[in-house]
Amino acid sequence: MYNPQAMKKEILPAYFSTRNKGKITLYIRKEYEEKLSKQDINILFDLYKNSDESNTVYHGRSPCKSLLMDSLENEVLVVRDYWHGGFFGKILRDYLWQRLRPFRELSVCEIANERHILTTEIIAIVMKNIVGPLYKCKLVSKEITDTVDLMELLLRSDKNSLLARKRQIISEVAKAIKEMHDVGIYHADLHLKNILIQPTGNGTFKVYIIDLDKSRQFGEIGLNRRRKNILRLDRSLEKFKRNASDRKALPVTNTDKMRFLREYIGTDSESKKTLKSYLKTYQTTHKLHRFWWLVMGRC
Repeated sequence: MYNPQAMKKEILPAYFSTRNKGKITLYIRKEYEEKLSKQDINILFDLYKNSDESNTVYHGRSPCKSLLMDSLENEVLVVRDYWHGGFFGKILRDYLWQRLRPFRELSVCEIANERHILTTEIIAIVMKNIVGPLYKCKLVSKEITDTVDLMELLLRSDKNSLLARKRQIISEVAKAIKEMHDVGIYHADLHLKNILIQPTGNGTFKVYIIDLDKSRQFGEIGLNRRRKNILRLDRSLEKFKRNASDRKALPVTNTDKMRFLREYIGTDSESKKTLKSYLKTYQTTHKLHRFWWLVMGRC
C-alpha cells in the first residue's frame, strides 16, 4: 500500500526504482524496469532529445506523446509534460521548481488505484535538472485504451445511439465522481476532457477520471469541496455548450443536470436539502461566469 506521507516528501513507493544518467533521473515501476529492454530504457532517458510530434495524441486536455515499446509487445505508454497553468504557463512554460509535484500526483494515483477508482496508472517519472532548483518533468503512464473523453463524446456525429444511452452515461459519471470523493480525493481540475468513457462491450461503461496533477487526498471531503469540484465540471460544460452552440453536439439539459445531482447525492430527505443548495449555487455561479465571459468578449 502506498504511503500518503509521500505527498509531503519526495518519497517513492518500494516498487519503484531510481536510475540516473547525466542530468536525467528516471523513477520507474520495477515491474516495467524488468520488462523493458535496455534500448527501451534508453528511449525513456532520451525523451528530452526526441522532439518528433508525429505520434502526438490527446490524453485528456493536454497533448501527449505515445510510445510503442518493442519489449512490451502491444502495450502503449503515454508521455505527458508538466506545465504551469494560467498566467505562469505563458512565462515559465514547462520550467518547474516544486520537485514534489510529480510525486504528489503519483501518490494520489496510487491511492486511487488501491481503492478501485479508475484512473491513470503511472509507469515512470522522467526528471531533467536544468539549473539550481529548476527542472523539467515528464509523466509516463499506461495507455487507457478504447476511451473517449466527455467533450469528444458530446461532439460525436452518431447522436441517436448516444441519446439512448445518455442517462446511463450520466449515471456512471456521477457514481465515479462520488466514489472518488468518498475515498477523500479532491480533483484539482475536474472538467469534461479529464473524464474518459470506455465501453465494456456488454452495453455498460467504465469511467476513468484522469490528470490528478495538483489533486489532493484528504481523510474526508466535506460538502464545500464536493460542491466546488462539481461546479468546476459544470462550468466546463457550460463553456463547452457556448463554444459548440453552432455545432450538432449532444444536448445536455437542466433535467440531465438534475439527474446527475440526484445520482451523486441520493434522494433521501436530508440530501434533498443539499440538492436545493447545489441548484442555487449553480444559478448564482453561472450568472457570474456569463458576466465574466461577456466582459472578456467570449460571447
